[in-house]
Amino acid sequence: MITPYDAALRLRQREMDAVRLSISVEVNQIVLLDRHRDTIDRTVRQELSLAGSDPMLSAHAFAGRMRAQREALGRDRQASDGRLAVLRAQAADAYGAVRAIEGAALRHREDAARLAAVAEQSQMDDFAAAGFARARHAARRARATDERLA
Repeated sequence: MITPYDAALRLRQREMDAVRLSISVEVNQIVLLDRHRDTIDRTVRQELSLAGSDPMLSAHAFAGRMRAQREALGRDRQASDGRLAVLRAQAADAYGAVRAIEGAALRHREDAARLAAVAEQSQMDDFAAAGFARARHAARRARATDERLA
């Protein structure tokens, strides 16, 4: 049964789908940032290990540049975490709105079904009353005919 809430429900579900997609994109971004950070850590360890074995090599400049990149990745990760928190709050709000609209639509359907049942019962009562009235009228007429004949 179509309810007046269906359009709003579809709109909110699309909104939830968009937020879900945005959350997925943000989580993937965080995963990529974490992988890049891990790669930097692994590379710095390898370079420092190599530089430690040869006194002629210095890895200080490389380590400094990688530290700066790692800090930039940390800032990007924090920004992504913030955006993810906002998206999760939006998803929770959208979910609550969808549940509220679904509840209203369900109540509307139940009310419509209850009204239809009441109307059907009223119609059945009217038919039964009409049948009873016809039978009573026929019985009176039969009694009146019998009394006239007697």
